Amino acid sequence: MSKYSVIRHSLAAAALLITAPLLCPSTALAQASKVKTTPATAMEVNTYGVMSIATFCEARAQKIDFNKSLAVALAGQLHVIYGKHGGLLPGSTKPLPEKQFLNNAGFMIVGGALKFCPKSVPSAEKARFEKAAASLKPAKK
Repeated sequence: MSKYSVIRHSLAAAALLITAPLLCPSTALAQASKVKTTPATAMEVNTYGVMSIATFCEARAQKIDFNKSLAVALAGQLHVIYGKHGGLLPGSTKPLPEKQFLNNAGFMIVGGALKFCPKSVPSAEKARFEKAAASLKPAKK
């Protein structure tokens, strides 16, 4: 075995050890469930959102369908918010219903994608987002 082969095997073994909780999520979640969940902080919510936007943009760059890309990006955010924080967001005492979370997070991902990877958002989805965003703005007096 060459010196480089040993290094490659060592790196592969280290990578497996580091990713073991990801490969066996039930074990990782069981360990996490023993700990009392705390609401996500505003910084954590922002971080998870940015990670979801990056995931969405990368999936679209890989030519993955819009809806599938959005679903994958949402899944990552959903799992951490509900797995680590029990669905508790800053200032909340009750978990946010998953459907409401998915709608809000999906809206935020599309909005972020329009800033960071606008070509990844189909024109029909962009129009839908803009219409929804306009309806959220307070009416001018």
